Amino acid sequence: MFDDLRQRVAEGKVAFNFNLELAQAGDVIDNATVPLPEGRKKVTLGTLKITSVSPDAGGACLSITYNPMVMPKGVVPSADPLLAARAAPYAISLGRRLSEGAKQQ
Repeated sequence: MFDDLRQRVAEGKVAFNFNLELAQAGDVIDNATVPLPEGRKKVTLGTLKITSVSPDAGGACLSITYNPMVMPKGVVPSADPLLAARAAPYAISLGRRLSEGAKQQ
């Protein structure tokens, strides 16, 4: 997979759109398993383009993790229990990366 990623990046073919779907009053927003109804407005906030791949397996992201419950001041989570439930698997993943080392070659 690493070789495929490097080739796709070299060809300029790695990009991700950041899309936002806007809920309306009455929509279920505290259960990630329930999709918003059809017809909700969707907005593309921007595009992330990957332009290079680090040649080493060290990199700064090896020792960081994502916790969906850590939010900036003024932002509060919904009551969706999936948010809190995701914190533990992400912490386990970090522990494995730190103990097993990077797999990139």
